[in-house]
Amino acid sequence: MTRVLIVEDQKLSRETMERTVTGSGRYELAGSLSSAELAMTFCLRNPVDLILMDVVTSGFKDGIQAASEIRERLPEMKIIIVTSMVEVDYIRRSREAKVDSFWYKDISPQQLIEVMDRTMAGIHVYPEATPAVKLGLIQSTELTETEVKILRLVCEGYEYEEIAAITGTTRRTVHYHISNILNKTGYKNKTRLAVAASRCSLIVPTFPEDSEAAQWEGQS
Repeated sequence: MTRVLIVEDQKLSRETMERTVTGSGRYELAGSLSSAELAMTFCLRNPVDLILMDVVTSGFKDGIQAASEIRERLPEMKIIIVTSMVEVDYIRRSREAKVDSFWYKDISPQQLIEVMDRTMAGIHVYPEATPAVKLGLIQSTELTETEVKILRLVCEGYEYEEIAAITGTTRRTVHYHISNILNKTGYKNKTRLAVAASRCSLIVPTFPEDSEAAQWEGQS
């Protein structure tokens, strides 16, 4: 049978996935971990065919970072990112990490098995788009790509001058974009905006090497 490693730090979600795997009749539980940092070591020491990887786990490394490293070291390993976060950048990052499939935790156990089956058959399964969430007066899909990038920098604590330097624009341009976002969403200031974007998981601040600032700087 196909041996599955589950990487999930939330007890309820982990136990649900464990029951789904063990009750499938064609998948076998190789192990469960609460930290993505431990996944590589586990896979090097134990036979694993497929990893169900959450993004936000305990420790200092997120699931997509860990998946990217595992892909480089173990290119034949099948990896599915399974998350409840609607963070707008997770799908892009997962594709760049060459993760096989990506899906959200609110799917039924049977749907998860179907994603696993298709992944093991060599099919890449991804949602068509990130689900929209309510952000103040609008749906998150009403923000432009540039506004989302600026919003990420706001959520990561950067000030106007810093955002201008990172994006290679002017303070006036940054102020224009932030004002537009505030007008759309109805929030009175960027602090309230940042809190709201984080609470609804539209933006999940990342580690420095994966931050929007690092991405902008890498493009310059």
